[in-house]
Amino acid sequence: MEERPIVIMCAMEVEMDFLLEKLENAKCEVVGKYKFYEGTIKNYPVVICQCFVMSINATVATYIAIQKYQPKAIISQGTAGAHGKNIHTGDIVVGEKCINIVSCKTPAKKEGEGSNSLEWDLVNFISGEEDRLEYQYGDEHLIELAKQLSYEDGNVHFGMIGSGDVWNCEADRILWLNEKYGTLCEEMEGIAVYKLANDFQVPVLGIRIISNNEILCEPYDRNIGRKSQEFAYELVLKMIGEVGKE
Repeated sequence: MEERPIVIMCAMEVEMDFLLEKLENAKCEVVGKYKFYEGTIKNYPVVICQCFVMSINATVATYIAIQKYQPKAIISQGTAGAHGKNIHTGDIVVGEKCINIVSCKTPAKKEGEGSNSLEWDLVNFISGEEDRLEYQYGDEHLIELAKQLSYEDGNVHFGMIGSGDVWNCEADRILWLNEKYGTLCEEMEGIAVYKLANDFQVPVLGIRIISNNEILCEPYDRNIGRKSQEFAYELVLKMIGEVGKE
């Protein structure tokens, strides 16, 4: 019986170039604008998807991937901005959980009373139910495999990924998200990948390399995505090794 592939979701070319180098016997299938590079790693089927930036793109691409490939697992990997003062450029965040940081409800204010984003609450709007914040969860077994990996270029943090179509540059807003909701970083695709994977009961895990820290004035490094890819590649090798023992 043919093995179900591991799917790796990537937004930008600089977040997938190393993985494409590792993909053997590769061919590219294009659905709409979304690119699915089908191949093998160590003779195991792997699909690398370029989903492009923003959650709407990641939603569409993840749905296509689930329907087209029926994957064994989905890894969402790429770059992210740090939340917190103890997370630095080059560190890695592994998403035990993920939340939507742009799904907000504001307090009632009259004209002229202004606006303050530190008063907004994160909630999910659920038809027929009370609004509440929903967490999307990474697969426990994939998290345990990730904890077995070594990484020499920084620290590896396990916890909450904040995700949504926003680039926060206000230190107070970033620290508010970190302190109130426990976010370790922010990016734009993870919440879509986690939500679709959880809805369709596909094991999922997000891996993010920190590309900048606005609080500490650590500038954006566009090319640091290779380190996230290397970490994700080692996780894939762990997963493939387990299949060989079954």
